[in-house]
Amino acid sequence: MGPNRTKDRLNGASRRRQSGVTAIGFVLLACVFGLVGFAGLKAAPLYMQKMRLNTVLSDIGQEMQGRGNSVQSIRNELESRFYIEGLQIPRENVSIRQVQDGYQIQVKQESRTPFMADLWFLVVLDEQVEIHR
Repeated sequence: MGPNRTKDRLNGASRRRQSGVTAIGFVLLACVFGLVGFAGLKAAPLYMQKMRLNTVLSDIGQEMQGRGNSVQSIRNELESRFYIEGLQIPRENVSIRQVQDGYQIQVKQESRTPFMADLWFLVVLDEQVEIHR
């Protein structure tokens, strides 16, 4: 009777039948997916802000193309668009320079949000558009 027992244990048939994720493996996977999901939730508003800024600048570039614009009219239009889109960009982060055939608008700002403990997400907004006369 002894040799028959060892034969069943050594053939490996029972090992092949067992498959799946263990409880520890499931907990580790849940932690990894949870961290990635949490990071996505924290970083998504920063990238949405960057996309809204790109939209505002491209729209202003198209709408003010070929018009007789001044620095003040461009600044007023930018501030009203920033207000409508919910962008909180300080005036000192927006530069409007006169170039050869029009104006160049450049927006530089750093947006950050805490992730966990001392880890932060940082998105640098450095966008520009040219308006030709």
